[in-house]
Amino acid sequence: MKRLQFQLASLCLMLAALMSCQSGPDETSAPEGQCTVTFSVSNYRQVSFDDLSSSATSRADDAIVMSLANLSLTVFNAETGERVMPTILHKSSDYDSDAETAMTFPQFAVNLPYGRYRILVLGYNGSRECTVASLNHISWADDYVPNTFLYQEEFSLNEESSLNKEITLKHVVAAFRVTAEDAIPAAMQKMRFISTAGGTVLDATTGFAPQSTGRTSEIVVPANYAGKAGVDFTVYLFLPEEQATGNYTVQALGSGNAVLCEKHFYDVPLRINFLTEWKGKAFEASDDNVPSVQSGLNVKWNMEWADTIRLY
Repeated sequence: MKRLQFQLASLCLMLAALMSCQSGPDETSAPEGQCTVTFSVSNYRQVSFDDLSSSATSRADDAIVMSLANLSLTVFNAETGERVMPTILHKSSDYDSDAETAMTFPQFAVNLPYGRYRILVLGYNGSRECTVASLNHISWADDYVPNTFLYQEEFSLNEESSLNKEITLKHVVAAFRVTAEDAIPAAMQKMRFISTAGGTVLDATTGFAPQSTGRTSEIVVPANYAGKAGVDFTVYLFLPEEQATGNYTVQALGSGNAVLCEKHFYDVPLRINFLTEWKGKAFEASDDNVPSVQSGLNVKWNMEWADTIRLY
């Protein structure tokens, strides 16, 4: 009889432990005073805006919807701001799109003691390394700015907390695109964009750049693009506020970064979650070499980007 009572008591303790703090499909339990929390990114599929693409696949109205290339999760102590665990990085290239494992790409399961935390989730494209120095300083290698989405939230974790959180990423970049109606010169190797506005560092607490430093970025043009017309060149910026105005110098570069041709765009309107686009003969020299970017300005509602600002 005593043995039976002992077995019943042990079974009750095991059930209590399993029910105290569970999450995830396998219903596994965490150590006492801790919980396994699952974060699921709901909008990890976004329009693909590559740095260099053909007009046939990158027009906003006909854009291809695909998974963001990277999703990362970083957890901070809400009181001290210290990171409590290494950043978890999920690369879409590591997941088989036709397999069930692809469903785990937008999900993060972390085991955390009870306490107050701040969660940072980033979704971005490109292959350059992302460095999360702190919540206030996020940057990419080579001063690169990818198409970036952000989520951050402070929450408390205790025995009554929800253990499954759905994450909706917020778009935090402005984009500037040049669509070249004329053919790419055979000698051209790069397209360089020099901006006086925005910056390359992101402050996750605000969703803005800490300051406006400007940005210089280059897009490598493959040799097989020579002679192609209607090619899009798109670059991104973090802005210090919701909207800003900046100047752009766009250069076509040849061997040794020799400038083949150059165009200047003044007072270009930029806004977070907006795509500002100019369309014209990008490689044709003009007398003053200063396109009029203010004429024909209009805003078009778009489901993929909030709006498209046309400069033509």
